[in-house]
Amino acid sequence: MLLIRKLILLLFWLWVVIAIASPFSQLEPIKEPEALEEWQIPSRLTALSEADQKKLLQRLAYPKADIPKQPLPDFNAIRDINRKKQAFFDYLRPHVKRENQRLLWLREQLLDIAEKKQKNLRISLEEYAFLYSLYEEFKLDVAETDPQALQELLKRVDILPESLVLMQAANESAWGTSRFAVEGYNFFGQWCFREGCGLIPQNRAEDQFHEVARFDSPAASIRSYFYNLNTFHTYEKLRHIRAEHRAENKPLRGEALAHGLSAYSERGHEYIEEITAMIRFNRRLLEE
Repeated sequence: MLLIRKLILLLFWLWVVIAIASPFSQLEPIKEPEALEEWQIPSRLTALSEADQKKLLQRLAYPKADIPKQPLPDFNAIRDINRKKQAFFDYLRPHVKRENQRLLWLREQLLDIAEKKQKNLRISLEEYAFLYSLYEEFKLDVAETDPQALQELLKRVDILPESLVLMQAANESAWGTSRFAVEGYNFFGQWCFREGCGLIPQNRAEDQFHEVARFDSPAASIRSYFYNLNTFHTYEKLRHIRAEHRAENKPLRGEALAHGLSAYSERGHEYIEEITAMIRFNRRLLEE
């Protein structure tokens, strides 16, 4: 059976190589769905026929329309603390829900493929193209015959609890009032390292070169945050906790996954305690 799988993989990549090499097969990429960011478009897309490009993009692109961009409210102007918190949650929650729905959309397709592999059923070339597109998007450099590759991918293609996302956003952006949130929709303190990519922190040391990333919308900020936690090696513990809860059919709770965030802040365990305390204190508002 392993020999058959290797042969299928070999034929698939041989087909891709021939398509890339042939001037008659090297097609222009079709217009990608607006639901996909540029970095989510597979690098080998143009090796496929137009029909296969469409099939692959339909698999990758969550069909529900994105949340319309709304200007950031002036949270400082809301004097009542609970009203301010609720307004902050109401502003970000739709974007968090949509990103979680997108990840579940991808995960369900992966689980179907995993079930096929477990039952030794045939995996189509279209499914292989989808699978390896996600290996690329979620930064997994794996050997084609690695039997653990799909399980590792499933650890990354998964949701984050709303309570965790919203409380980190509140903590990192001072409830949406920080300079980085107001000027760059950055609710999570995410850095970038290309000159001009963001906002320069006022207290940045002379020997430092990072900037605080600027985003075009709250949706882009949240997608980037999810991507960081789902791919960076520093958050492997969070993904391990999440996978354990999945294996034991436990609900994914923000307080549990927060224990995988020790690398998010230089304050380490103190930061984890602060986030979990915020989740407990604001539980009623989070559940409304």
